[in-house]
Amino acid sequence: MLVRQREEVQEVPRQGRIIESPRSTQSSLSIDSIEFRLGRLGRLGRLGRPALAILTGFFLILSFPPFDVGWLAWVALTPLVLAIHGRPMRQVFGLGYLAGGLAFAGILAWIRVFGLLPWVLLAAYLALYPAAFAVVTRWAVGGRQTWRWVWLAAIAWTGLEYLRSAGVLGFPWALLGLTQHRSLPVLQVARYAGVYGVSFLVALAGVSLAGVGLIRRPAPIIFPVLALMLAIGWGIRQVHTVREGPVVMAAVQPHVPQAQKFDPALAADHMRALQRLVGDGGRRGADLIVLPETALPLNLFGPGGALVEVGRWAHQARATIIASSLENGASNIAVAVAPSGTAVSRYDKVRLVAFGETGILPGTRYEPLWTPVGRVGVAICFESIFPDVTRELVRNGAQVLAVMTNDAWFDGTAGPAQHAVHAVLRAVESGRWVVRAANTGLSMVIDPAGRVRVTLSPRQSGVLISRAGLVDAPTFYASRGDVLVGAGLVALLVAAAPDLRRALAHHWRRPAFQSVLSAVGLPWFAAMILLRARAPWWGLPAVLSGFLGAAMLFQPARGLGPHMRGHRPRGHGAPILSALVGGSVAVVALWSLTVAAFRASGMMLPALPLPGGWLVVGARQLFAAAAIEFWLRGSAFAHLLEWQGPGAAVAITTMLGMSLQAGLPPEAYAWAIVTGAAFGLIRGRTGDYAGLVIPHAIGNILFSAIAAVR
Repeated sequence: MLVRQREEVQEVPRQGRIIESPRSTQSSLSIDSIEFRLGRLGRLGRLGRPALAILTGFFLILSFPPFDVGWLAWVALTPLVLAIHGRPMRQVFGLGYLAGGLAFAGILAWIRVFGLLPWVLLAAYLALYPAAFAVVTRWAVGGRQTWRWVWLAAIAWTGLEYLRSAGVLGFPWALLGLTQHRSLPVLQVARYAGVYGVSFLVALAGVSLAGVGLIRRPAPIIFPVLALMLAIGWGIRQVHTVREGPVVMAAVQPHVPQAQKFDPALAADHMRALQRLVGDGGRRGADLIVLPETALPLNLFGPGGALVEVGRWAHQARATIIASSLENGASNIAVAVAPSGTAVSRYDKVRLVAFGETGILPGTRYEPLWTPVGRVGVAICFESIFPDVTRELVRNGAQVLAVMTNDAWFDGTAGPAQHAVHAVLRAVESGRWVVRAANTGLSMVIDPAGRVRVTLSPRQSGVLISRAGLVDAPTFYASRGDVLVGAGLVALLVAAAPDLRRALAHHWRRPAFQSVLSAVGLPWFAAMILLRARAPWWGLPAVLSGFLGAAMLFQPARGLGPHMRGHRPRGHGAPILSALVGGSVAVVALWSLTVAAFRASGMMLPALPLPGGWLVVGARQLFAAAAIEFWLRGSAFAHLLEWQGPGAAVAITTMLGMSLQAGLPPEAYAWAIVTGAAFGLIRGRTGDYAGLVIPHAIGNILFSAIAAVR
């Protein structure tokens, strides 16, 4: 066994070893000693390291509902950090991806109600972030003689959570800080740093424990323990008893199964049930009654609208009702109806669910509802998982927050419970009371310290009542936002600056990198300018064609790229036919699975509108597809292949293709990522790009059935 351990130590790349002075020998990290101790700790080999990554995945799954073992989150990252030490970057990435893939597949298992494809693709995408964390952590350890790497790794995890929560494809689900929704002293840091601050504390603990396990000395944990003690001690002082305010709030939970929710034959029954629940809230003294998302099975406005009836409910209950409807099937709205029976303000949902809310027109501003009670900031369903949504509502004057949701889609899974814990963090971040009304549960009222005052269990019909207060003063986080997370990312970049500068200097002298700048960077930069200027549809393909023509004119010896002059992998017969068939199969399969997911959720796609007819639309799509594929999978892919190899070529061209969707809804980004990755793999396998033009055009035409109804 000792011989095997020594052999494993010799496999560690010698360039990763730290060169130390005699004075720093005892306090610094030796990769050889780490490797030896890892071998002793778990007899790690080919199976031991993946086992540690899998352990991290299981710990993360158990930290979230339905298991909700929050204390496991504090040690969840420890096995992964132990596993990656001393390993090559390629293996480090794989271990991080394994841990993340398992974790997200388990946590997001409820997405299977929409079919297998959304579940697999979303888990595969989100797993990239733990993989990136593993790479950054391995880099941080590899070149440092102090325990600064512990802090850098925790900052990296936090920064990556922030990045995956931002932008069009943002999805802040299963953030590490959410596991502490019942630990009120820990939660108080969210008043200054949001949920990301809680994630930082939890990640710091896990990484520090890994450091102790590696060298068996307390050095890496001393300062993190002090930081955690100070944060928790301060939090204990902040978790004071929040006094109940003068406003009596009610959340209605009608418990209507999704299959019955929009059945016209049952609309009258649903309205009578809502009337009964609202009346119950009024008799119990409610000043503000919040209904769940799209609780009304009818329109509020227009002929046959339910506004008059809801106004009568409000008048009889002597309360303000915040009602929600799917207005004309095109707008997801919340309306405040005063006790006088008049609609006094309206909010249209701004942040929509990709694919899940296809065809809904988004709102334009996070504007609180004015009510006789006070200004109520409404977050409708998906919006409640985004810290920036409630932050904008508070900045615009919200004195209390209302979360309206319909989680009946996921009834019987862990989805509703995982969704509900976000409301706890929103209360602490904003310093506001939160009333959460859910169709099938969990409905609750939460005070500004994150304490759940009252709750109504899932699959129950009823009304919960609680006194609450109106708050005007913003928290630091509500007023300043994610400045602390931004500062951490800046610190990480500063620490990485020397290595980045050396890497850039190394690549800058290489002709392959210079070719990438001209063949990839310049066309992309021009494309971004055109998209920002909202140029006509033909502008982008015309400019890309111009760059390709210039490359052939001024560099005839290189053509469009070093791998585009007849080079084909062996054993593929007709490469263009292989690319055509492979691309077509990929596009049609993806479209079929997408349609199946829509049907599984009860939504049907409309008839495909083709303005101008098949001939016009087909010609446009072929022109655009030819220009994009000849650039992306042609010139750009070839130069990236020469510079960094096939993996980088597939990944970078996929991201470039995604960036060309700027200004389009999230569905377009998701479609571009999946088809781009498939086309990149086909390009690398067959060596051909011309055969991908027709599949690209077919995919755009099929996808327009989704994009056209947005």
